[in-house]
Amino acid sequence: MNKKYLLPSILGAAMQLIGANTPLVAQGSAEIEIAFLSDIHLQDIYADLQSPDFNGILNPKTGKYATIRTMKSQLNSTRLFNENYFAFISALEDLREKGIQLVVLPGDFTDDGQPMNVLALQKILEHYSSKFGMRFFLTTGNHDTVKPYGGLAGKRDFLGTDGKEQAIAGDAKVFPALEVAQSDQINYWGYPEVTAALSNFGFFPDEKDLFWAHPFQELDYENYSFDQAMASANLEQRKFPLSDSGLFLPDASYVVEPIEGIWLLALDGNVFTHSGKDLKEGWKGSSVGFNQASISKKHQLDWIKKVAAEAEKRGKTLISFSHYPLVEFHDGASEEMKSLFGPRKFQLERVPTNETSELYATAGINIHFAGHMHINDTGVYQDQSTTHTMYNIQVPSLAAFPPAYKTAKISKKDNFEIETIPLTEVDHMNEFFDLYRMEHRWLLENQDPGIWDTTILASKNYLEYTRNHLLELTKSRFIPSDWPENLALLLQNMTESELRNWSQINEKEGEIYLSKIVNRLKSSSTQSGSNLSIIDDFYLLKNGDDLGKRLIPDNRLGFYKEIIPVIIQKTYSQEQIHSKELIQFFRIFDLLFHSQPADHFSIDLKKNTIKMIED
Repeated sequence: MNKKYLLPSILGAAMQLIGANTPLVAQGSAEIEIAFLSDIHLQDIYADLQSPDFNGILNPKTGKYATIRTMKSQLNSTRLFNENYFAFISALEDLREKGIQLVVLPGDFTDDGQPMNVLALQKILEHYSSKFGMRFFLTTGNHDTVKPYGGLAGKRDFLGTDGKEQAIAGDAKVFPALEVAQSDQINYWGYPEVTAALSNFGFFPDEKDLFWAHPFQELDYENYSFDQAMASANLEQRKFPLSDSGLFLPDASYVVEPIEGIWLLALDGNVFTHSGKDLKEGWKGSSVGFNQASISKKHQLDWIKKVAAEAEKRGKTLISFSHYPLVEFHDGASEEMKSLFGPRKFQLERVPTNETSELYATAGINIHFAGHMHINDTGVYQDQSTTHTMYNIQVPSLAAFPPAYKTAKISKKDNFEIETIPLTEVDHMNEFFDLYRMEHRWLLENQDPGIWDTTILASKNYLEYTRNHLLELTKSRFIPSDWPENLALLLQNMTESELRNWSQINEKEGEIYLSKIVNRLKSSSTQSGSNLSIIDDFYLLKNGDDLGKRLIPDNRLGFYKEIIPVIIQKTYSQEQIHSKELIQFFRIFDLLFHSQPADHFSIDLKKNTIKMIED
């Protein structure tokens, strides 16, 4: 598909609204289809910074000034900053061609809620709404309202003259030791500004909707009117007290019926603490999610119960979405991961506890779509009595591996067909590659320790590009910071033959065997790193689930099927540290390897079943 015409026109042309007050109808049949695009992290790559100090770096390919971040910065982040812009356009074009008109964005739709990025998103969504009749429903993530009432901010890693870094901030004092280009376009917007700019996309009532409500008003479906909904939707009327501080915070949650029979429940799971002297200053956001929101936003839980009961009473299909997950998302491996890697590694503090999952399942949520973790996963919570079951669908990020979105087809009230759509080919993906090469030359000439591997610039498509991004992150950041040193050493260097030998010998001899290998490797001037693929495959499974599994070669899949059942039956004593770590790792690997369906599958909420659909 050719999307070249879109990029300048979306951001520059004024669009006329078409059919502004026409409600959506079922798309061609009784079957309804909804798309979920999460963690877009949109940055305006050709922004007007409105700054006399810096207007971007000239891109000879387009003749325009690019406002992009350095490749060095991208390869030290869990997400991309630049090419994900094109991935977003590609996904929207895909939805347009498929005729999907209901689109949910479960948070982190911008880089950090800066004016230039929120307004860029606004223009893109308005284009697809007015020209193609698409409806968008958003909820906030931790990167959309970094501070609830906004504030000064900046980034030090924009690509500047000759390939060096350029700091941009709302005020020079943000980076006192750097030469700063000042622009208020890089500050944080808060809830009032973000929701106002994106008011047409769920945060407020729309005449096209059959019903809309927020947590601070009575649910009155029978007597619903758009005018009354608008009168009570002001953000000032949608606030809750922050404990006993005397301060109040907005809650941007809402429930909406955009099409007959479907209720979308948007949950604002952001949590903030305050230590300042006034409303603007001293705010700190949390990325933990519902483990904290269930405590600080108890009003929200009470409201969810009312919404779920009303939906059930009226025969509506209730679909919950938030930036944050409601169920454990490592296929049951999180506790073992905490034991092996540590409770704050792998962002394990973000994993919902069973107690948290129980609260929301009991409140009436049966199916929930979430982002935040940049992974593809399906989690299932079921209480001991099997009275309450909740399915948590993790939507991948468009800015990381695996780059994908999800669709949900609802044929009956309780029947869902969910499909994961990878973004392999993305137009304009290499638009900035020559600028990155200029950056790389500058780093070389200045002997910068942050020099990066240019292999990523040989990526043939966007899927390969994001995988190369993950490979570089694994090598340069994840292994050094998250992994026990000796475990990483063994997994990177043991041969398949050595793993087979170790799997067959007893506890005592096995620990001696591993100790000899570790000592040999540490005394050697070179290490082969021949099995880096095992750690690579671990991340393919952890982040990509079924999508990642497809990328593991058949010979390695066969090896894992042979060796893992043997290893996970092995025992160890606490002092046998090498054996302990290796066995724990493969137990985690085994759980990720045998996961719930996460690519193409069906869910029957009435029968509480989930089944893979073979393509």
